[in-house]
Amino acid sequence: MANLKTRGTGKGGARERGITLMLVIFVLLALTFAALGLMYFVRYDSEVASNVAVHTEAMQATDVGLEAANVVLQAHTGFPEASNMAGVSWWYPPTALGPPPPPSTGFWSGCAGAGTCGVVPGGVVIGGTTFDVEYVVAPSEAPAAILNGASQSSGNATSYMTYTAYVNARLSNSNLAVGSFHNMNADIQATIRKVE
Repeated sequence: MANLKTRGTGKGGARERGITLMLVIFVLLALTFAALGLMYFVRYDSEVASNVAVHTEAMQATDVGLEAANVVLQAHTGFPEASNMAGVSWWYPPTALGPPPPPSTGFWSGCAGAGTCGVVPGGVVIGGTTFDVEYVVAPSEAPAAILNGASQSSGNATSYMTYTAYVNARLSNSNLAVGSFHNMNADIQATIRKVE
């Protein structure tokens, strides 16, 4: 037994330990980069899923705004026209023939303060998220028309007119730090019919 060489002595053993150490370091680095990449993709997927959920909630909030626009339109006496709507915040008068183009994002960011759009008071809370919801109503191109059917049999003609409603819902910035803001919003355009 005295004649046996001890393992790891000499130049060959030191070289084997150095190569093994380098391989272990390389494998550890590869695993670290793989784990970091996986964490990045999981975080990215979570953000996308969260944004989709918030956008879906914003679309639901626009339904509340559309209902509010319909309520104010139906409560107005007669068929609103540009000539009798001065000072009405929710009225969106056309600047040319036909319905006006949809309001820009810049319009929605300042219309509540300027009093040029209707606002759902207190915002709309859906799934624990608060949305600022604003709307405007504009005349459509069609003139008032007479409805056919049972309402005419009584001798009283019933007319209707269609209007275009634009609704914007965006995440409320009221709970954010000064200088921070959300830019997540949803816009819809819908046709409302008013019957007189």
